[in-house]
Amino acid sequence: MPLKWITRGEPVWEYARLPREVACDQALKLLDIRVYCMLSGSVWQGNTAQIGTRLLARYVGASRRLVVESLGRLEQRGHLHKAARRGQRQMYVLTSSVFGKKQRAGIEEVISSPSRTPRFASVGRE
Repeated sequence: MPLKWITRGEPVWEYARLPREVACDQALKLLDIRVYCMLSGSVWQGNTAQIGTRLLARYVGASRRLVVESLGRLEQRGHLHKAARRGQRQMYVLTSSVFGKKQRAGIEEVISSPSRTPRFASVGRE
């Protein structure tokens, strides 16, 4: 029976975007790509994902230790970086340009850093 894809009482995602540079990175293991898919599935607009390692481990069918190792490899290869957050659920910034594009007309992307990490914000054109 498949897992119910729920977090904080809301459905998480139905699909994920997988950038070509991640899919074709020969240094990554298959588990790394699965972990990346779970992260990217939780990104709607922008480029940040906030999901716990235990939940990721449950979704990909691996131990938490293996998920943490996968996240380390993804960060080492430059596909994501962690925003410093002590005592809270980790926030991951996906570095692919796939996640910087809005899918609605009339929206521009600007970089801001509200918590000293690069993030994308939407601004309407005037």
